[in-house]
Amino acid sequence: MTLDQTDGETRRYHEDVRADIDTDTGVAWLVMEADENDVNSFTATSVDALTEAVTDLRNDVQCLVLYGESDFSVGANLTDVQETPQELRPPKIDNTAAASNRFIRELRSLDAPVVAAIVGTAAGGGLGFALACDMVVMHEPASLDTAYARIGLTPDNATPFFLTRAVGPYQARDLLFDPRPISAAEAKSLGITDRIITGSRTEFLDEISELADRLAMGPTDVYGKIKTLVDSAFQSQLDDHLELERDMIRMASKSDTFDEGLNAFVEKRDPEWD
Repeated sequence: MTLDQTDGETRRYHEDVRADIDTDTGVAWLVMEADENDVNSFTATSVDALTEAVTDLRNDVQCLVLYGESDFSVGANLTDVQETPQELRPPKIDNTAAASNRFIRELRSLDAPVVAAIVGTAAGGGLGFALACDMVVMHEPASLDTAYARIGLTPDNATPFFLTRAVGPYQARDLLFDPRPISAAEAKSLGITDRIITGSRTEFLDEISELADRLAMGPTDVYGKIKTLVDSAFQSQLDDHLELERDMIRMASKSDTFDEGLNAFVEKRDPEWD
């Protein structure tokens, strides 16, 4: 199922931000739209709209796909920054960074799985948005690019945070010191992307839709706990992590979700998740 075939509703949050929601499956595509120059960049205002969308969809969505038309996202609108007087650039950049932080926190606190569907380029802050998702899926022709050092800026949007977790400190420094296009094949070898999808963009969108539908049919409350546990693996000592696992599995064992999963296992059928 491609994006324009989705049954459901479209919600508009900004001239460049919309959500296409399949009300039957609970899958929402949060779409960053290309501007008049066919370049998908963002401003503080458009990023705040992304945050508003995630907040609005929180109780309706079973899987969220973050997608950028034309390109996934080439990062902040540098033309807008360049046209700003030099003394006013720091507050403008800071406002965008603050908006991005709010968006990333909102994404990470969502129980539902979040899939970054990358076409074209994910560069700079756009790469940070992709890395903040739970799964990163790339169209085979797509590329990633840290970009920041090329324009004399330090990275933001949690790019060094998630990149270092994915590839380790030495490789992260290499990619951040020496920005270059990273192909889908290299991204997979580095552990940045989960999977690569070949074929046309329509075929890519179809496969993303199938993946999102499968995830949406799963136990969302369990996914949320898994996300917490995976994040804890990088932040906790072993003893603390073991206790968190124990707390999570105890809570999960009390749920209707586990009751249905256990009954389905014993009865040799597929579970019917709410």
